[in-house]
Amino acid sequence: MRPSPSPFRGLLPAPHRSPIGAWGLAGILGLVVVALAPQVAAASEACSTGTWRGTLGTTTVSIELTPAEDRRPASGRYYYRAALGDLTLVRDAKTGDWQELDARETLTGRLRLSCDAKTLSGEWRSADGKKSLPIVASAIPADQFNDTRKEALKPLKVTPGQIAGRRFDTLTLPGPAPYGTGGASPEVLHLGVRLAGTEPGIAAVNASLWRAAVDAVMDHLDCRAQGRRDRGPDAGYESAQTQKVVAWNASYAVIDTWSEGYCGGAHPWHGNSVTTYRLDTGAEAEVGLWLRPEFKDEIAKSGLLGRLLAQAYAKGGNGAEADCRDEVRWRGSSIHPEPGRLVFHTQASYAMTPCAEDVSLPIDRIWPFLTPAGQQALKTFR
Repeated sequence: MRPSPSPFRGLLPAPHRSPIGAWGLAGILGLVVVALAPQVAAASEACSTGTWRGTLGTTTVSIELTPAEDRRPASGRYYYRAALGDLTLVRDAKTGDWQELDARETLTGRLRLSCDAKTLSGEWRSADGKKSLPIVASAIPADQFNDTRKEALKPLKVTPGQIAGRRFDTLTLPGPAPYGTGGASPEVLHLGVRLAGTEPGIAAVNASLWRAAVDAVMDHLDCRAQGRRDRGPDAGYESAQTQKVVAWNASYAVIDTWSEGYCGGAHPWHGNSVTTYRLDTGAEAEVGLWLRPEFKDEIAKSGLLGRLLAQAYAKGGNGAEADCRDEVRWRGSSIHPEPGRLVFHTQASYAMTPCAEDVSLPIDRIWPFLTPAGQQALKTFR
């Protein structure tokens, strides 16, 4: 049986008439579709990863999508305006749509998204399908996902305090609502510090302290999102960061920051860091230059300074344990001043963490081991 004549016969001048019939045209169109299929699949797959900011209806949203990895399906999260609560996104492998789950893991909507390297668009539909809103967003760097929340964060509570007659405020920062319904509720405590004063140096110190406090809240949000993705909605997680003023005089402010938490893995994390700020510039003081150069790295226990530290450590709580005395060590770059003394941050391996009790020496005892810069600095702490 002969194929039907081409429908284009007679429509083109004779020299340009197609030499193929309808069967040939269908075959070529089929090849074109097959050739384009990988490109369509690639565009669809691109919507499994990326970070965007735009609008859902008329409301600002920030969206983060994470691709499937190992046994974990593709997932994501987004938040409205500057809210600290994330809505979780779980991708339906069959339809490609994203299921929207609230903090109680209740289905609250569905998102159908398409995107390329620069833009994302789509539609949000309510769980019952009765309401829909358009989504339009532009790609942003991944580390800017929390920026809208950072800019809007404000203290929940301000508690006044003082040290050596100098006033400061302790700032209680907000935390998010818990994920899931069956898991342990998170322990969340974020406290910042703000020094009283309008001098440029104090303003610079306060700006640094506020950034660190805000970043701790954002780290907690990222931690719980990672836990939700890696370990499920009922995974336990904790987070805490507290700033404390431990010394403050006309030249320096010393701030202790304690942080702890759990984001999965074999162990929780915890520890403190102490920063000494210069109040003339607001910059961190280079305390590593306060001791003579031979003490910058690990301080030899056989030397005079090492023996003084070992004697002071032995008088502490865990200093009575021989294993701790053998384990601990000190570095001349890991120190901070307090009134009348210089504190050495004791270091130990993770397995021997309880041994890491800091020790201090009176300024007069430490004086021969100081550089001229160290002596000048510690004069203000006498």
